[in-house]
Amino acid sequence: MICKLTTSCKTLLWTVVLIALISSADIDVRARTRRANTRKKDRQKPVYSKTSKVEMNISYDFSVPGKTPKIQLIVALPKTMPDRQRIYDIKCSPEPTRLFSENQNDYAEFLFTNPEKQFKVQINVKARLLRYDLSIARKKHKKNPPPDPNSHNFLKHEKYIEKDNPKIQQIAKDVKGNNKPALIKNIHDYVVKNMDYSLNKADLGALEAAEKKRGDCSEYADLFVAICRAKNIPARVAIGYTTEATLTPRHAWAEVYMRKYGWVPFDPTWADVKFKSARQFHYLKSVYIYLTHVRHDPVLGGGYYSSCRYWGDSPRIKDSIEFK
Repeated sequence: MICKLTTSCKTLLWTVVLIALISSADIDVRARTRRANTRKKDRQKPVYSKTSKVEMNISYDFSVPGKTPKIQLIVALPKTMPDRQRIYDIKCSPEPTRLFSENQNDYAEFLFTNPEKQFKVQINVKARLLRYDLSIARKKHKKNPPPDPNSHNFLKHEKYIEKDNPKIQQIAKDVKGNNKPALIKNIHDYVVKNMDYSLNKADLGALEAAEKKRGDCSEYADLFVAICRAKNIPARVAIGYTTEATLTPRHAWAEVYMRKYGWVPFDPTWADVKFKSARQFHYLKSVYIYLTHVRHDPVLGGGYYSSCRYWGDSPRIKDSIEFK
């Protein structure tokens, strides 16, 4: 017996087949779109090495044209820091008069009595720099790290970080976020969007940076830290060197205290100037050499890298930094 389909049955059958074909094609398109988006995200995600070896030479060339019976040079030295850097060797020529520590920082002091007209101080540092950023912190700290009992010290109003100023307070009030990481990112993005890079001879501080909307790495870091503190988030400026310098290897960036992860570094300057990418909030290269978290170092007379005192006529000093 042969069964013949009616016209309506044939129409219904072809409709079902067509719907099945369309659904299959739609599923395939969605799958291909997901794969393409995944590949796109993988391409956007920076691929940085977890560590990098570096050798740094710091030189101070002195010229003494007049009568200068005594010169004192104090230089900040990098030290090993967990999750940040391992210092393997530091050699000084000549040998320092003394090595000492203060405010959790290391220093070398050189004293010269009746110095020669031309002389040089050289410091060689061998280190391994460890990549550490928010993406690493999230992977590493599956359990909450021990709290930092000193984090409250980085909520204060201080020189260059004028977090209690009404203008800084208003900026902080306008920046919002659904949670702490989102809030910190929005503060980071505010600085990146509202600052233009310009190299300064003297520090401006957070307030002047907010008013003029320009500055170098110090102002980017100061403003970011000041807004964080105004939002009651502990934050501090980190000062040291970067092995991938644009204008100068001397550099300032920032660290924010997050209860879940501890102190996490961020670099709004590089996010703006070097990368032009908000993704730089999550990722940093292993190119940072830490010296200090003291924004206004009394040992160095308010400076960051070195200080020089002299008795008599003023010597001329030329310093240079070289990476191998």
